[in-house]
Amino acid sequence: MAADDGLVTDLDFAELARVAAIEACVFPEPLDLPTLEKLFRDPAVRYLAIREEGRLAAYFGFQVCGPTAHVIANATDPAFRQRGYGGRILVEAEPVALGMGARWFLGEVRRSNEPQRRVLRRIGWREIGMSLGFFGNGEDAYVVFRSFREATWP
Repeated sequence: MAADDGLVTDLDFAELARVAAIEACVFPEPLDLPTLEKLFRDPAVRYLAIREEGRLAAYFGFQVCGPTAHVIANATDPAFRQRGYGGRILVEAEPVALGMGARWFLGEVRRSNEPQRRVLRRIGWREIGMSLGFFGNGEDAYVVFRSFREATWP
């Protein structure tokens, strides 16, 4: 067991190729490596990670613009699912985003992504609207919101 197993820490630049591989596995419209590298270098963007067995197990990226921390991606490697990483990394990211000047998270979740919607509801996120045809394939997105004042973790 590695020393940082299960801890939420900053993602390393060297892990971006693994992020791209996870994206390609779990998202219908994944970000490619050049896009991830550009985002990673943006000072308003932060990527956090959870590792297990020395491997990237989950990651969460967001971009801060004023009081909003907009979700780029929250994903767990399929080999590491059902361990609570997706929700925990979101909760532990709140003070990081707060330290960058944000006051809430805002994001979009595919209408068909019920597992992610359940995780978000469990940790206090709210669905505040619907964006019709938001994704490239025409799928609708729930607009989701989380104010940092409401922070809880079951």
